[in-house]
Amino acid sequence: MPMSARRRSTLLCVANFLAKEMRLHMAEPFPDSVEKGLDYGEVDAVMIGADIYRWATRAGSLSELDRSRLLQAADELQRSIQAVPPDAQPYYERILRIARLALAV
Repeated sequence: MPMSARRRSTLLCVANFLAKEMRLHMAEPFPDSVEKGLDYGEVDAVMIGADIYRWATRAGSLSELDRSRLLQAADELQRSIQAVPPDAQPYYERILRIARLALAV
């Protein structure tokens, strides 16, 4: 079944917003208050961002297994954000937005 013009337009907007969020994320320094190598809640402070970013670069062409893993990582990050130092939470909220946008593409 062909994709409607409206659906195509929506996906393009989501993909553009995802690309913008990814650029902003790469321009942002890693938070000083976060200790690398530690787990905060259910996630490793460094690996969660790296994993989500890697999957997001392939948004739209992820295998079902990778989509499932991305969804699981996003859910774990969602549950863990409150365990991150407050000043670092916006950094991880952006990573979570990236995950959700990648899943929507």
